[in-house]
Parts: sequence; structure tokens; C-alpha cells
Amino acid sequence: MANRLSTTMCFIVTLFLGPVALANTPSGESQPFPDSEQMKSSLSAMGFNEPWSTTEGGEKQPLKNGELWIREGNYFAVMSVRDDNEKTMQLSLINNLSVCAQLGIAATGQSSKSVFSAFSHLTGKALTQPETTAFNIQSPFHYHVLITEMIAERTLMQCGVKNQ
Repeated sequence: MANRLSTTMCFIVTLFLGPVALANTPSGESQPFPDSEQMKSSLSAMGFNEPWSTTEGGEKQPLKNGELWIREGNYFAVMSVRDDNEKTMQLSLINNLSVCAQLGIAATGQSSKSVFSAFSHLTGKALTQPETTAFNIQSPFHYHVLITEMIAERTLMQCGVKNQ
């Protein structure tokens, strides 16, 4: 499993060294950290249009392979990772990273390149140390990625952003 995760991460990093075609703020600068309603509006503009359901302390929206969560100041996604073989694992992680990047862009307004780079780096750390949260240190925003292998006998990826 560790070798397959390592190979997958090399593939992902190689694939996304170029620019990523995701949303960006017009000025290219960060925006103030959004409240829950602003976050829902930004996510809706990015195509996350499923209905939100209320939970204790927040709201969630179903994703094809998981859930998107909004709690005031803490926005994250929990998604399954298909790890049947190397190819499906690579595609699953790439799709999940896309959701993570969109979530980060919606929350921070930072460039798609910097947000995707941050989540890619954290995913690499999380893949080499499953069950340990990887997070950035030098940023006004707290990004995190966690890969778990033992929950419900399947691999899950959690990624998110909150205000530092």
C-alpha cells in the first residue's frame, strides 16, 4: 500500500506542476475569510448545487463520493478514495484534489495555482503518513489533509481550510 501511495503521489505532483484552470479572484489577491452564507454562495458558483442539510454545528452537502461540510470558519470535504488498483487510485485522488482546491479557492480567494500546490503537497505528506493530519504552517489560512485507511474498511480523504 505504501509503495502504491508513493507512486500515486509522484504521478499527481508531475501532472499538476503546470497551471491549474480553476477559479481565481479578479485581482489575484486573497479575500476576507467568508462566513457560512458567503461560502455557500461561492461554492454554488463553482457548481456545488446540491441541497444543504443542517447538522449539529453546521451544514453538509452530498458529493458523488462523500460530503462537503460547512461549519462557521471551518470548511472541509470528506471523500472516499478508490484504491482498487493504481490507476483508479490516481484518478480518485486527482478528483478529490480538485474538490479540495475548489474549497480552498472559495474560502481564501487565493490563486488556483497556490491553493492546488498547497493541497497537493499536503496530500503527499498525508499519503506517506496515513492517519496523521498534514497541515500547512506559513499561511494566513489553515489547510489540512488527512488520509485514513481503517474507517469503515475503506480509504477516506479529508481536506479543508479554516481561518488561522
